[in-house]
Amino acid sequence: MSAEGRPPDVVGSTLDDARARLAAAGWGAVEVTETRPPRRVLRPPWRVVRQRVAAGGRVLLVICGEHADPAERDPDRGTPGE
Repeated sequence: MSAEGRPPDVVGSTLDDARARLAAAGWGAVEVTETRPPRRVLRPPWRVVRQRVAAGGRVLLVICGEHADPAERDPDRGTPGE
């Protein structure tokens, strides 16, 4: 954890840039979770849409892909109306 007590704001950054900035600031413990619209498959580049600090000095990042094919569906989530 950084001596400042707060990590740099990386919301809006790509995941790679966010990890690099956090590591450079002394925040090595980073946990990443993906979010996406229902029944959609999103593709990189991944962007940070939310950030917070958890117990133990871990930085929690929520990411979302920037690109999706409108017809592309996640087969694990079924189709609309199922």
